[in-house]
Amino acid sequence: MGWNFSLTNIPDYQLSVYETDTFLTEEGAKHSRTLDSGTLIVANSGATLGVAKILQIKCCANDGIAAIKEQKLGDKKFICYYINTLTKSLRDTIATGNGQPNLNTTLIRGISVPFPQIPEQRAIATALGDMDALLDGLDRLIAKKRAIKQAAMQQLLTGQTRLPEFSGEWKIKRLENILTIRHGKSQKGVEVSNGPYPILATGGQIGTASQAIYEKPSVLIGRKGTINQPQYMDKPFWSVDTLFYSEIKNGNIAKFFYYRFCLIDWMQYNEASGVPSLNTKTIEGIELACPIPEEQTAIVAVLSDMDAEITALETRRAKTRSLKQAMMQELLTGRTRLVKPGEKPIEEAVAQTKGRKPNIYFLRSVLAAEIIDQLHDHSTFGHVKFEKMMFLAEHLCEVDTGSTYYRKAAGPYDNRALRSIDSQLQKQQWFEARKENGRFRYVPMAKRGGHRPYFDRHFSGIGEILEKILTTFKTATTEQCEIVATLLAAWSDLLREKESVSDEMIVHEVLNNWHESKQRIPEDSWLNALGWMRKKGFVPKGVA
Repeated sequence: MGWNFSLTNIPDYQLSVYETDTFLTEEGAKHSRTLDSGTLIVANSGATLGVAKILQIKCCANDGIAAIKEQKLGDKKFICYYINTLTKSLRDTIATGNGQPNLNTTLIRGISVPFPQIPEQRAIATALGDMDALLDGLDRLIAKKRAIKQAAMQQLLTGQTRLPEFSGEWKIKRLENILTIRHGKSQKGVEVSNGPYPILATGGQIGTASQAIYEKPSVLIGRKGTINQPQYMDKPFWSVDTLFYSEIKNGNIAKFFYYRFCLIDWMQYNEASGVPSLNTKTIEGIELACPIPEEQTAIVAVLSDMDAEITALETRRAKTRSLKQAMMQELLTGRTRLVKPGEKPIEEAVAQTKGRKPNIYFLRSVLAAEIIDQLHDHSTFGHVKFEKMMFLAEHLCEVDTGSTYYRKAAGPYDNRALRSIDSQLQKQQWFEARKENGRFRYVPMAKRGGHRPYFDRHFSGIGEILEKILTTFKTATTEQCEIVATLLAAWSDLLREKESVSDEMIVHEVLNNWHESKQRIPEDSWLNALGWMRKKGFVPKGVA
């Protein structure tokens, strides 16, 4: 089949699936449609018509959702991504209905989906999934930065928190002593297609003007309609008659009062029963606690830096979204291939002979890839923590990878094995060890996930123990991982010489016979960690 479609101008639709506090009756439950987590669904009506999603929760679905419950062929994630590229065309050409457009089961069954080989489908889904994870991380970071900024505004703009160089009480002032409210005017007679000045309205910029109504920094606020969305302008502009603009007086800083206006619930000053409205006297009569202009400037600098950081993140998010769309256009049309036709399996590429065991160093990279795959996106995960996770996995899961760990500063440590693993991971295009800001992190590559068939084949017996290790240490600090790995190594070494050892003997071994840097950690921390390790079962083989 042809792979012809365009991703141009397709919105980033989101199909929300959420839990509610509404419960079904017993009788209702008998007739409800329950969908398990992992089910591929397609919205068949409403604002999200044509959007596909894989459920992350078990839920009861209404008739606005079509569920693909018995998928026989293809990778579920790949199919989900592909259907989402068709959302616009499904809305425009396939959806039918006398009133609200809808997709019926027959139409959904008739959607044609390209079927490259399963490994290629999975590789494509993994690559696009990495982009989604990056976008999700950026969304969460932006939300966090906005929340931090909002808290800072609440503290700094009301005087609850003061910047170090300022003191003394803020004075209560009426806004009429700080600014004068001016009415905007009709743009008739000044509007031109390519004028030098923006025309500002309550909904944002609506055109350009041949002349400016005001040429100094100003706070704008809706006179009618949208009265709860102050604007700030530091360049010449024209303001329409649905907006007020301000002349700032007595050395006060316009942007400070823009930020301060953003904290005010302007609806409390609404003077109309219909369309929300404000008047000049109401605004100028408001009293606020105000710092001196120098402190206003300092506060504005702090908040402006926060704005700049948020804007940079939003720009990065927009670029990442564009990159994802470009990747979808390339990967889902077959223009760019992640798995070449006729390409030999990875294991064959390392010269395995039929009937022989796989190369131990290849298996070491497979185990490493599984650890990195689960932990790479956590902020605490770098080279040192990875080394400790490898050590714990090998010793607690009783796996031999040919590594030799030394009692160095960051020990247990095997630098040669680490370099070998990094090289193999990059060669297989699973992960790249990239140094950024003085520390290493692991960045997914095009064939991330390609290790899984080999992991399932050769490490199936350790899955449960490894999962426990990775889940336990997922958010642990590097130092916490170092403590546990060091204790396990010292404990194991002592048991080779003695039948039984005490906690004091293990800690003495660490502090006196390992690298001197271990002494930076208090003795109590080592002893407490040993008790925790026993509770968790992270102990050498044969220890109860």
